[in-house]
Amino acid sequence: MKKLYAISGVIVVVFALSLALVYRSKARQDQLHYDREETQFFLTNLPGANVTLYKAGSDLQSAVAITEFNSEGTWLPRGNYFLKADQAGKTSFYPIPIFSYRGGPDKEGALTVTIRPLPAQSPPRLFASLPEFVFIPSGHFLFGDHLRPSEPHYVWLTAYFISPFEVTNAEFREFMNDPAGYKNDANWTEPGRQWKARNRSHATALLDSANADFKRFGQSDQPVVQVNWFEANAFCHWLTEKLGAGRWIFGLPSEAEWEKAARGPDNFDYGLGMSISDNQVKLYNWKKNPSAEVTVVGWEETRRDYLPNRYGVYHMSGNVTEWTASVYRTYNRQHPYIDDDDRNHDNTPGERVLRGGSWYTASIAVLYIPYRENFKPEVETPYLGFRVVARPVP
Repeated sequence: MKKLYAISGVIVVVFALSLALVYRSKARQDQLHYDREETQFFLTNLPGANVTLYKAGSDLQSAVAITEFNSEGTWLPRGNYFLKADQAGKTSFYPIPIFSYRGGPDKEGALTVTIRPLPAQSPPRLFASLPEFVFIPSGHFLFGDHLRPSEPHYVWLTAYFISPFEVTNAEFREFMNDPAGYKNDANWTEPGRQWKARNRSHATALLDSANADFKRFGQSDQPVVQVNWFEANAFCHWLTEKLGAGRWIFGLPSEAEWEKAARGPDNFDYGLGMSISDNQVKLYNWKKNPSAEVTVVGWEETRRDYLPNRYGVYHMSGNVTEWTASVYRTYNRQHPYIDDDDRNHDNTPGERVLRGGSWYTASIAVLYIPYRENFKPEVETPYLGFRVVARPVP
């Protein structure tokens, strides 16, 4: 019996020592993860897509593939990463921004990406000559200005589509000429109807070829400008009635939808990279230049001479500043942005947020993707336009 007690004692000691070694090893691993500012990344691949993980670079050309990772848990150090997923002959991208130790939005500070089957259909377009909408998958992205330490935080968005180019004069002219369009009060908010009753539109879609500003602003494929928020919002309501067929809702992008599309899966600070310089004026169509022969870049020139981000979206920095759906409110990590609250409702009072900078921009600070401006909804300028998103009806 004494021998049995002795053996049991040895087993207990060995077990305790083993447990201590395990805890010590785990503590060392956690310290390493902390020192490297790592977050654990998990992947759920529902359609069995062909997936590649990339470390994002400073521009579109400098991303580097990571050949080995474990979908059941890979620790990634601070930095920007993204997934490329190929399924059914189509490619989609998922951002994986890492900014601190266990800083993810999921359990124990992890970050999980879920790849779902792609939508069977894309939203309809007003004209076949326009580019198809770009699909932005559901999931988290890092929202806010990283130069303000308390501001960046993860925001989760459902999947949506966004126009790769701004709404054109031709599209807005169709809205203005349609009896069920601009003149139809049903497309307008009550404050918008009040504005419309007292004012006339100055949208560049009204310019004809004899007008001195036609070449600069009025060509059919150029973005419509000098539209206020009421007009842009009414256009989206009209588009839903005209093309939605009970399956699609068109609208202005929320701030979060705009920023996720603008940053691309690389989490860029500018439309096509992490920095911008004077020698990229042509690439972005910025710099205050009111005497240019052609001021606003149209779709035909864009697809010929400009580059989209990795999602396939053009001019998220420069060309025209864009209205969003969102009322201006402050946010930070302690008071996070919430996409489905009343800030994105049509009838919420307040100034609306603009994003992106324009041809009229004189400072790169305005081209910085997190940069926000706020205007009253009745404001119109020669550098202010909009683009639309399309959301499937639940």
